[in-house]
Amino acid sequence: MKAIVVYIDGECPMCVAGAKRLRRFDSRRRIRFVNAHEPQWAVRAADRFGARAVDGEMRAEMPDGTWRSGYFAWAVILSEMPKLRPFGLLMRFPLLYGVGPAVYKWVANHRLEISRVLRLPPPCDENGVCRLGQGASL
Repeated sequence: MKAIVVYIDGECPMCVAGAKRLRRFDSRRRIRFVNAHEPQWAVRAADRFGARAVDGEMRAEMPDGTWRSGYFAWAVILSEMPKLRPFGLLMRFPLLYGVGPAVYKWVANHRLEISRVLRLPPPCDENGVCRLGQGASL
């Protein structure tokens, strides 16, 4: 089965650190995190969402070609990871639909400030060279 391709802000320390941590839970290799700012991924996301596709929220392309964004994408992503599946299922509970997307949006809009508070290292060095590597997945 094809992987879910998750387009994250590769310039966001919190996003990159989160993707690296979550990869450990993906025992079935069903999730592929990519930097939405790398040219090949940026074009694909921009075709669907516009030039700044991940400015406000992450995007995920499902194996069937459909897309999910933000909170609703995370519900699907977590459901695909056996150890985190209960959280993904909980996120689909209708009562959380009201508050969950709002909390997600707040975190997404403050991700750089949160990264600084958590003292997460930036994904690029002072010369602008990214540790993620050219054309690599996260």
